[in-house]
Amino acid sequence: MLKRILYCYDFLFNFWMKFPEKIRFLLVGGANFVTSYVIFLLFLWMLGDSAKQIALVLSFIFSSPISFWTQRVFVFSSDDYLKERYVKCLIAWTFGYFLNAVLLEFFVDGLGIIPEISQFIASVIVAISNYIFLKHFAFKEK
Repeated sequence: MLKRILYCYDFLFNFWMKFPEKIRFLLVGGANFVTSYVIFLLFLWMLGDSAKQIALVLSFIFSSPISFWTQRVFVFSSDDYLKERYVKCLIAWTFGYFLNAVLLEFFVDGLGIIPEISQFIASVIVAISNYIFLKHFAFKEK
């Protein structure tokens, strides 16, 4: 039974890795986006709209390890230099976090858009910068 499960996993993983990297990033990044966004919405609901930056920090803390693992395994297929890559991902995500925080404030306070929609828009913009940083910095082949 275990042998069959491992065979199925290998088959599915090899099939998945045949997709172009950008497609894998869009799909995995989309799943990570949904996870992070739901966590943000949950904390925003619990803490209130005035605590949008706290909800953003908590979302970042909870979703970053999930994102690292899924990006590492299912997008960039990297199993080397784990600590170094994680630190580089944290650097990239920290840049993305600050960009997100500024955009969130701008959209909410500057343009008057509700936090839920503002975070959605900001996340799409940050996702593009994250791909560039992850591809060319954190998971760059040596």
